[in-house]
Amino acid sequence: CHEPTSEAPKSLKFSFKEQREFETIDDELAKLEAKLRDIAKQEQEFSSDYVRLQTLMDEHQKLEAELEEKTERWVYLNELAEKIKASKN
Repeated sequence: CHEPTSEAPKSLKFSFKEQREFETIDDELAKLEAKLRDIAKQEQEFSSDYVRLQTLMDEHQKLEAELEEKTERWVYLNELAEKIKASKN
């Protein structure tokens, strides 16, 4: 018979990559939002230039997808940070 090994649960913490990402994600989100505002202004500026407008709209769509992905990651990292904080108490 093998006895089950009782390992102590690992302490909950960020990986190095997650820690770095957690420290920079707010700035990255702000930059994406600023780019989206700039693209929206340019879309208004070039509303009569169909070719330029299409390029801007494509960029806008790409940035929105990136922002959505980054926001989901922000939520995950913040939830993890809360769990880490709670596990230390």
